[in-house]
Amino acid sequence: MKKLLQVLCVILLVWFLPSGETAFAQSKISGNQILQKQVTASFTASPVKDVLAKLQQETNVRIVYKAADVDRLKPFTGSFTAAPVSQILDKCLAGTRLTYSVVSGAIVIKPESKMERITVFGNVKDDMGQPLPGAAVQLRGTTIGVVADVDGNYSIEFGRQEGKENVLVFSFIGMTTEEKSVNGSTQLNVRLKSDSSLEEVVVNGFYTQNMNTFTGVATTIKGEEIIAVSPTNLVAGIATLTPGMLMVENNAQGSNPNAVPSLLVRGANSLITNESEEGVNNPLIVLDGVEITMEELYDLDMFDIERIEVLKDASATILYGEKGANGVIVVERKQVHDQKVRLNYNFLPKFSVPDLSSFNLTNAAQKLDFERIAGLYDSDNGSLDRAYDYKLQNVRRGVNTDWIHAPLRIPFSHSHSLALSARGSNVDYRATLNLNDSYGVMKADNRRRFGVGFSVGYHLRDKLTVSFKTNFSMTNSKDTPYGTFSDYVALNPYEPIFDANGEYIKNYYFNPFDTNSSRMANPLYDATLSSFSKGQNMSLTNSLSAKWNVTKYFYVTGQANMSFSWGTNDDYVSPDAAEYVNLTDPSKRGEYKFSKRNGESYDGKIVLNYGRQIGSNGSMFRISGGSNIKYARNTSATAIGMGFLKDELNDISFAMGYPTSGHPSGTDRIATDVGFFVNGNFSLFNRYFVDASFRTSGSSRFGADNSFAPFWAAGIGWNLHNESFLKDVPWVERLTLRYSTGYTGSVSFDYYQAKTVYEYDSNYQYYTGIGAIPLSMGNPNLSWQKKFNNNVGISGTFFKDRLNVQFDWYTNTTYDLLMPINLPPSVGVSSMNVNFGQINNSGFDFSLSGHIISTKDWFWSMTLTGGHVMDRINNISTVLKGTEADAVGSEGDAIMPKLLFTEGGSQFDIYAVRSAGIDPATGQEIFIKKDGTYTYKYDEDDRVAVGNSNPVLNGSWINTLRYKGFTLSLTTSYTFGADFYNTTLQSKVENIDPYKNVDARAYTERWKNPGDLVRFLAINTVNNQMVNSERFVERRNEIYVSNVQFTYDFQTKWLNKIGLKRLCLGLGMSDIGYISTVKFERGTSYPYCRSINLIFRPTF
Repeated sequence: MKKLLQVLCVILLVWFLPSGETAFAQSKISGNQILQKQVTASFTASPVKDVLAKLQQETNVRIVYKAADVDRLKPFTGSFTAAPVSQILDKCLAGTRLTYSVVSGAIVIKPESKMERITVFGNVKDDMGQPLPGAAVQLRGTTIGVVADVDGNYSIEFGRQEGKENVLVFSFIGMTTEEKSVNGSTQLNVRLKSDSSLEEVVVNGFYTQNMNTFTGVATTIKGEEIIAVSPTNLVAGIATLTPGMLMVENNAQGSNPNAVPSLLVRGANSLITNESEEGVNNPLIVLDGVEITMEELYDLDMFDIERIEVLKDASATILYGEKGANGVIVVERKQVHDQKVRLNYNFLPKFSVPDLSSFNLTNAAQKLDFERIAGLYDSDNGSLDRAYDYKLQNVRRGVNTDWIHAPLRIPFSHSHSLALSARGSNVDYRATLNLNDSYGVMKADNRRRFGVGFSVGYHLRDKLTVSFKTNFSMTNSKDTPYGTFSDYVALNPYEPIFDANGEYIKNYYFNPFDTNSSRMANPLYDATLSSFSKGQNMSLTNSLSAKWNVTKYFYVTGQANMSFSWGTNDDYVSPDAAEYVNLTDPSKRGEYKFSKRNGESYDGKIVLNYGRQIGSNGSMFRISGGSNIKYARNTSATAIGMGFLKDELNDISFAMGYPTSGHPSGTDRIATDVGFFVNGNFSLFNRYFVDASFRTSGSSRFGADNSFAPFWAAGIGWNLHNESFLKDVPWVERLTLRYSTGYTGSVSFDYYQAKTVYEYDSNYQYYTGIGAIPLSMGNPNLSWQKKFNNNVGISGTFFKDRLNVQFDWYTNTTYDLLMPINLPPSVGVSSMNVNFGQINNSGFDFSLSGHIISTKDWFWSMTLTGGHVMDRINNISTVLKGTEADAVGSEGDAIMPKLLFTEGGSQFDIYAVRSAGIDPATGQEIFIKKDGTYTYKYDEDDRVAVGNSNPVLNGSWINTLRYKGFTLSLTTSYTFGADFYNTTLQSKVENIDPYKNVDARAYTERWKNPGDLVRFLAINTVNNQMVNSERFVERRNEIYVSNVQFTYDFQTKWLNKIGLKRLCLGLGMSDIGYISTVKFERGTSYPYCRSINLIFRPTF
């Protein structure tokens, strides 16, 4: 009976259709299930009736239509995999006057009739209650749509479709898309939440741009991602998550909490030729629109970070002009996202354990025997030698001092972060308080940072929002009084710490009975004195910003900032220190160095933005223009006092005088910068897009004729996923090709390169006043360093966002590098900088991330990043060709080979004399001269590039495994194909100082007898000549497990009972271990450490 009724209904429907041929099929299901039934099929220029027949065959669903209506439709082409019937019908009937509906289990296709017209109106706002002008409102499955006006209001009218769900889709850039069902005319207000997928937009500090129309290269990092991979080191976390970024390794400083690291984005773009140019390769760092230093980034509270954008190429950094040549790191603090009052607390305690696994030193007996073999005593066996006998008796008494553990500890560090936020009708506010108390593994050192911040946003009208932010921070640092770790590595283990009376021994003489013999001080004694090295930095930033939505498509943003900084450093060496043991003149015993610095800057910017959609086919354009200006002034003062009578008189006021070069001195530096810029972005059919920018920048750091310079950038892109040949491929969500090019500038060097700087000196006093001598010769013709960028990239999202791929190849050439040239002695200075040099960086970086498992309870994601960069010095001045400099990352390492600037070479080249190894017959090293001949004589003029420390590939591998509320994160980094100059082999195994402790490997593979095929020279052929040999260059391949974190987020239903919104507990470890093809001492001046941390994060 039921089937009979269904047949009758179909006959009645056909009866009311216009006369003509009719086709139908049978179905056993009804309702919306019919439209959701999935079909896999492919059609190429197929008649629509064949498409419908295929659907009938695959779904067993009756389809009723008038053949005359269908026959006149254009042939249909499309490919579908497990697609709902509704999707296929929507595409098949798109642009026609036909519609479909489900009636009594059948799909009926007929011409549009006069349907009930309904109107839906309301407003679209964000999760903070602010209107979203330009938000898109579209009827799902149709081309009917509108955009919200400047107040977020909308009104849409459409014909109600019987038997088919009427769904409105609300969307806005950076917000999650919402769908709402409607059945009649109604008022519908919608709030869109911030999209947790921050990668959909790029924030460059001036405006927000959709990733789908962005031609530049940027990496977006969420604050929570940093916490997952590196909760105790913000800079390391950024470098780990950013392809193409390198945190410069400083092996000497190890885990020193007071050592601020450096970052390189796509290599070094400038040559560092003198100390005044330190930091010229650092990226620009912008925090909430305010420029900050690398040290301020290092101390920043990572729990207060919403997102970080790393901009890499010209198209992305052009708006920052001359300051963005080395890349830009844009940091945004968290904002208010909740109407309710919320209190967030983050507590991270940490224990650190020194990592001395790379040190393999001799014990007391081994070291004494080594000295005997090296021939340091009167006889081969040490007999009748008082010094040898004294040390032998110490060894027999059990003296085997563990010097390298003496200055170390297992410290406890802790950080606290507190944030209070809320929102009223027109006001939102956020207050933060944080304390980071960090202790290193060397005794008595410390770095303590305190910060407080407050922000308030006031919505004067729906069109105008004003925000004010103020932040104050204070950092106190204290270096260990126990000296450098290398002092303890050098001390001989047969020497006791205390004398027979239990007092610290001040100095150790190789021959205890001869005070003129080799001497080493006891740093443990010095640590008991009043000596200290401490510093303090304070900063205050005030920022006022506003956004004015003038019209539906036009808005203006502006920001004004005031920043102030203060800093001091105090270093005191007690007159009782062991280093003064041979000084009897009290005016030269003890030293106090004092320095202070003050800084102030005022800057502002204004940006006008106009953008709108063109039609309803995905075309749009946006144009932005504006200006920025900055004034900065930095002053400093230094003084050195000498001559202190007592250890306790540790203030500079007790100094007896100044050294010759230590009279009080100071500097006053002023710089102004201004820029005007315009940017345009156009997208056609959401498939093809172009982006172009022009900026003219001015700076007081150049001469009057070169104060201003123009810069530009342009890019094109192609969204292949919106093309017809990919649009229906179900496993491709997004696939984009990009190309960008442009010129940017650089002024990341000393303020007064273009002007002559004089020093007033009291030693040059005349009747008319104090005389001055030139410190540096200015060049009024000095112009801007310019960098030409090219970037080609491809990015894609596949398999329903389960796989994300990005690859970029780039080449950057810096022109008009600052280079010194010789000046005649009569000028008073030896050189002057000119625009002369050229350097090129080229390479690639990539990111590959995927969701391996994604179910209700289980989730496993994997991210692999990597990159390679190779630089080439194309052109340098004659002066620079004869200059030696510290290699990148080797500052403070006197053993590391110096960099020789050579045209055609690299800043990362390793210069040493080529070697044919140890001659088995004589035991001498065979050096290879530049002309290829062999010689036993070492000549530093024969040094050539024997390796390059840039790796062939380096990056990170991040795994995240989640089960319900449990999350396990594992972070690993890798380096392959880097050349490494092993200073441990050079100075601790072969060319050792026998009066100091050595690596235990000094006994192995040494030449002893003619015919020995070994790697190292004989022990008794020790000399103090600094020999940079190719034998010490090794290939470094390394896998490093940097961090593992295990956390648990409690379920909301449990937390509601105790008044919490969120509670996260965690346990983590950092610097866990590594596998390397090279064995060397890690942390020569300050040891590395392994850390264990806890995480406690409640939200009230």
